[in-house]
Amino acid sequence: MDNVRRTPINLIICGLGRMGMIHIENIMASFNVNLAYMVEANLEHAEKVKHNYCLDSTKILHFNDFQKAVDDKSTHCVIICTPTDTHEDLLVKALNAGKHVLCEKPLARNIETIAMCYKLAKEKDVILLCAFNRRFDPQIQEMIRKKSSVGIMQSIKICSRDSPKPPMSFLKISGGIFHDCIVHDLDMLRYIVQEDPETIYSIAHVYDPEIAALDDVDTVMVVLKFPCGILAHIDISRDCRFGYDQTIQIYGSEGNLISDNPRKSSLTMNGAKQVEDIHYSFKTRYPEAYKGELAHFVDMVRGGKQECMIKASDTIKATCLSQAAEDSWKEGRVIDVKSFLEKNYGSILKDIV
Repeated sequence: MDNVRRTPINLIICGLGRMGMIHIENIMASFNVNLAYMVEANLEHAEKVKHNYCLDSTKILHFNDFQKAVDDKSTHCVIICTPTDTHEDLLVKALNAGKHVLCEKPLARNIETIAMCYKLAKEKDVILLCAFNRRFDPQIQEMIRKKSSVGIMQSIKICSRDSPKPPMSFLKISGGIFHDCIVHDLDMLRYIVQEDPETIYSIAHVYDPEIAALDDVDTVMVVLKFPCGILAHIDISRDCRFGYDQTIQIYGSEGNLISDNPRKSSLTMNGAKQVEDIHYSFKTRYPEAYKGELAHFVDMVRGGKQECMIKASDTIKATCLSQAAEDSWKEGRVIDVKSFLEKNYGSILKDIV
């Protein structure tokens, strides 16, 4: 690891879609990080990216040749941001090759495989970071630092309304709104409260006929109660027409904290602030979160002392709770979380930290 600290980190990125391009821009701005390989199904697109970003020394491989990149002994780590249904295969190949991995969620299609991937990472002594990017947002981190100022936390409201509506090509492989979207909010609640809920209940509706044809929903509300007494509420939509609406409100015995929507501009005209629109999508709402996420990953790869912010238990618990929320909607009942976890995932969770 000392040798890694002295020399540039050679990184492989797999996937050059929306998330891939966010990572590319942040890699370019990172100190001592070399983009060794771009792995992409659309080679013409990859060549354009290489040209536009002057990545003369970066090698391009087709998606089907990913194994060649991870077999290269000079590479240290991989970022996986390909379509959802391809994560598992790429992740297992990267871990088996002894590479550190930053992977967009979900790591895999089922919780058993996710747990297996963390076990494999431990056996190979490599880092596996699941990209719950909101944990790295400076505004949310400040909220976490100041949450004691509200006194005893009593209720939390999360609004998480997507913009723009994802294309149908993505929605078909996304895993559905509970595992694609709500998993972020459930992770955020666990991050704030620092415990698992005791009950979870969901109601939902679908307005979009294309989403209905996928047997999915586009509008969901989830209500949770935590053992400490906190009541929480998640309000989520696939299609918010006025922008990417992302807020968190914490109410307590001594006051409240609100992580509001940042505006595109804080322009002041004639002494009065002009209210600007909120950001259109996740790319412009969370740019600092994505930078922080990459910096955290690179620091750990270099052997930094900071503890991984997203542990195996965080990824697996958030995924389990997403399934509980979906089951609640489908079955029309309140889910007792402890019983649900023990019945469905008890053998997995007892080995996870």
